[in-house]
Amino acid sequence: MKGWLGDEIAERRNRGRVKMISINVTFFIQMANVLILLFLMNLFLYRPIRRFIAQRNEFVAEQRQGIDQAESDSLAALEKFDAGVQEARKQGRDRIQEIKSSAYDQEKGMLQTAADQSAKAVQVTRMMIQSDIRKAREQLTGQINAFSVELAQKILGRNL
Repeated sequence: MKGWLGDEIAERRNRGRVKMISINVTFFIQMANVLILLFLMNLFLYRPIRRFIAQRNEFVAEQRQGIDQAESDSLAALEKFDAGVQEARKQGRDRIQEIKSSAYDQEKGMLQTAADQSAKAVQVTRMMIQSDIRKAREQLTGQINAFSVELAQKILGRNL
């Protein structure tokens, strides 16, 4: 059945079927082309992109590390600042307490001095009053004697 009629029968049998791959030289040439294309794309396209992505990831990691370091430094500085503020407040309270104590001692001293001065002034005033009373008594005693003689003379009607 080879021949014209045999080809026609073979053609009728294959009419409904599609021939997918025929393995011949062109198949191996296409495979070589695909492999060469993959190698070239890897060499010129994928490697530079992967290198760039690796560099970017490294840069981001360095930046994150720097950010973490700066954050920890700022927290340490903040804690140090807070400790300094607390210490300054404590020193301020202690200083205020010292000043109050000193002022209280000064106040006691001033009140004591004022009390002593007022006591001296009262004593001086009392001494002056007693002196004035003595002088007044002496004058009155002298006048009483003169009045009593005069009164006796008037009552008796004669001179004594």
